[in-house]
Amino acid sequence: MTRNATPMTPHDAQAALDAIHHRQEQTLDGYLRHAHSRPYLIAAALGLFAVCSSFDLQGSWRTAAIVVGNGLTLGGLFVYQRRASVRRRTTGPEALFYAAVGVLLLALFWTAAIAAHFAGLPARHTLAAAVTALAAVAASYVLRPVLGSVIRRNGA
Repeated sequence: MTRNATPMTPHDAQAALDAIHHRQEQTLDGYLRHAHSRPYLIAAALGLFAVCSSFDLQGSWRTAAIVVGNGLTLGGLFVYQRRASVRRRTTGPEALFYAAVGVLLLALFWTAAIAAHFAGLPARHTLAAAVTALAAVAASYVLRPVLGSVIRRNGA
């Protein structure tokens, strides 16, 4: 049995490739939009604040702050993964980007805590946690285009 199909012209092939690239862009835009949505950003910032500010607490309050902070962060990640309309694996350069941002936030936290200590401020870790959480929120908005270019550059 033979199939009577018309041969694909170069124009048809280019149109199909353009449609594929358009869908890839839509997928990546959806991934970035979901990754930077406000509820997940707020949960992550509150979790970061709770864990970092726990250094100023004593005993069971410290443990409670760590558990709540990690619960917010991990719970937010779980809900984020479950509700994601686009699922993809993290590439090596993407992971390096996330690690670099994490190291910079950690350095900011300890720099702010040390500065608060030398300034004689009370609850220096809580102050540093607030600075770090706000910086994380600001960095998420500022670095979104950079993350988009890292993702697109790696052929995702």
